[in-house]
Amino acid sequence: MRKSYLSLFTLVFWIPAVILSILVWNDYSGYVRSAADRLLPVKALYYLDQGKKVLAVTDSSNGLMATLYDAGTHKAEQEVELRSDIHRQRLVSYQAGKLVVATKDNMSLQVNVIDPADGAKELVQGSFNIPTFLSSDGHEWRGRLLFAGADKSSAVHVAEVSQAQLHYVNLNGSAALPARPVSIREAFFSFQEAHSLPVYEVGLKDGRTAYASALFGKDGIPLLGLRGAQESAPEAQKRVGQEFAAQLGLDNTRLLRVSSEYPKQVHYYNEAAGKWGEAVKTPEPVYQARLFPLNDQETLIAGSTTEDEIKGTLRGYLYHEQTGEFTNVNAALKTLSYDQLQDPKLSFYKEANNDTLYYSSPDSLGGWLLVKEGLSGQISNGELQQWQMAAGEDQLSAATFKNYVLTWNALVVNWVIWLAIPLLMVVGLLWLPQLLIRKRWQKLAEGVLIQGTVINLAETGMLVNEQPQVRLIVRFTDQGQSKEVQIKQVISYLNPIRPGDQVMISYNRSKHTATLVRESELKNQAPPRIIHDAVLRQIEACGPVNRGQALLLHLEAAGQSYSVPVVQPSGFVYRTGERADLIITSGNARLLRYGPAERSDQANQLTLEAEITRVQRLPVKIAGQNLLLLEIVMVNGKERLRKVNSQFVPENLEVTVGAVVPVTAKPEEVALQSRLLQGKQGSASVRSVDYRGTTGDRPLATITVERSGQSYRIRQSIEPVYGVEAGDELWIAYDERTGEATIVNYAT
Repeated sequence: MRKSYLSLFTLVFWIPAVILSILVWNDYSGYVRSAADRLLPVKALYYLDQGKKVLAVTDSSNGLMATLYDAGTHKAEQEVELRSDIHRQRLVSYQAGKLVVATKDNMSLQVNVIDPADGAKELVQGSFNIPTFLSSDGHEWRGRLLFAGADKSSAVHVAEVSQAQLHYVNLNGSAALPARPVSIREAFFSFQEAHSLPVYEVGLKDGRTAYASALFGKDGIPLLGLRGAQESAPEAQKRVGQEFAAQLGLDNTRLLRVSSEYPKQVHYYNEAAGKWGEAVKTPEPVYQARLFPLNDQETLIAGSTTEDEIKGTLRGYLYHEQTGEFTNVNAALKTLSYDQLQDPKLSFYKEANNDTLYYSSPDSLGGWLLVKEGLSGQISNGELQQWQMAAGEDQLSAATFKNYVLTWNALVVNWVIWLAIPLLMVVGLLWLPQLLIRKRWQKLAEGVLIQGTVINLAETGMLVNEQPQVRLIVRFTDQGQSKEVQIKQVISYLNPIRPGDQVMISYNRSKHTATLVRESELKNQAPPRIIHDAVLRQIEACGPVNRGQALLLHLEAAGQSYSVPVVQPSGFVYRTGERADLIITSGNARLLRYGPAERSDQANQLTLEAEITRVQRLPVKIAGQNLLLLEIVMVNGKERLRKVNSQFVPENLEVTVGAVVPVTAKPEEVALQSRLLQGKQGSASVRSVDYRGTTGDRPLATITVERSGQSYRIRQSIEPVYGVEAGDELWIAYDERTGEATIVNYAT
């Protein structure tokens, strides 16, 4: 009989599984052969680090994905998500040896600085709105990225990214304008290459027109001017343009322009007088020319060696506009055709005082040239896809088989089901106890240990391994309140539980559920331990973090030493001899309080659930712990509160987007933030910052800000990775009646 059952089991499960396995293998082999057809098309290629690195931009589910490759090994080293709307527009610039990429995500400007050595950093973090299209409200101008826009609250703002730093100004707060600005747009033809200076046209509330320079002055703000009552728009634009150029030290009398007359050579042009000058005397004539302004000093002149471009080849010179010197760059053009040179999407990039000339033609190729040495290189989309294929996408391997299975087509689903049934029957019983134990430990970890009293119990009628399951009612005190909770538990006849017995439970405050804790589990799970009045003995510097400094604090209490990693923002100072309270969890020490900050009563803390919506790994590692910047959304009833919090996390602990974690906060702070976020928001200038210790490892600050002539007071803990300094522009939520405010977005 047993043999008959075994034969039936083989026929029903294993024979179909074998047949499906053969079909899956054949389908997988075809999947590998078609690997090249599945590769995402490359939208743009950019070289970095003098040709040692290549950045490939492709489509992704959230917009664009930038992948950094080593040009020597062809291996992918890093991926950077470039969040973008459906238009997938981007602006690119090389600044301070890094690649700056701007995209637009819904309404928000995203600017990522990609450093081939230190990874990527986001500058704007969603605090700057682009109301229309990135190509309309953003421009690349001689190595800078320029932006302008007006948000829903009619705040008119301009921004400039230069030297891989963001400079941002809200024109609503400008005392130089006689009325509030309500709109902004680029002045007519202002951003064309032949002009010395790009200018914005600003509409004022009283109907007048003002002008703002797109380039920022030495004081870090754009230049402003008014259109005269009797002036036409072109007259006013020309006048303020010349005034702005003079203030910025720009020479608009010897600009470069391509003549529209055959054979289209480059001439000097006097913008102030509106007159053409002589042709630019390049070492060899350049015909059918095109100009590529590169930086404040240099322009690339490229074109044909003959008047009829069909008969000639490409020729190019770097022209230094201040010294008048020419440098031959034919090596960068030797692989380009004349049609490619005339493609409006072709871009050349070069920083002043940098020897590397880069170029990129979207949907086609990217290249580089070391100007003095003459070394050059180029890569096409097809070659980049060969690099991707070289990673093994077109070979039979465990990695490609895993990718194939994850497609979850109908054949794979059926195959998995027919394999899973017998495997679960054989192996499942071996793993089930371990899974149950792991689930139980997870429940214990989510709660707080509290002692309670059994006030009632009754059997449920269920037996597990001939042991009864009972329903316990446990009464306990939590945060000063008497509570009761129901627990189902299997108990032994040898160790019965009776009404009146004292038991230890793990209580989950957010779910109002509890788990009975056994004595053996108590020995293996130590509750968080509070260390009071630890003395700071030594401070070890561990490198910069944005405008702050990573430190390792060495504290001592009761003859025992503790090491705590922190970030010290600008303006706040940890000092030896100061005292702190520490909390010890899982063997790691954290600050609970430092300095003169008020001691917080842990029992009165509000525990909320929070979802991690973004994880950014910062380039700091101290004592086996990585510094992460987490963006979380706290749930308080029907409200969702956004917060940014840095955290040192053990390197073996994985933190992922979507994870739900408990957070504690003072009820009064949560209530204040919830109330203010329902009111008005806008930018404000920081006038003063006063620190008073920390709450946790976040400095507690009293900040005075000014908006539209009114002062507001902010009292909250701040994110030390960003910090707050006098002169910063913060985005705040505020109450005009009470003068209270809270930070929504930090300065960048």
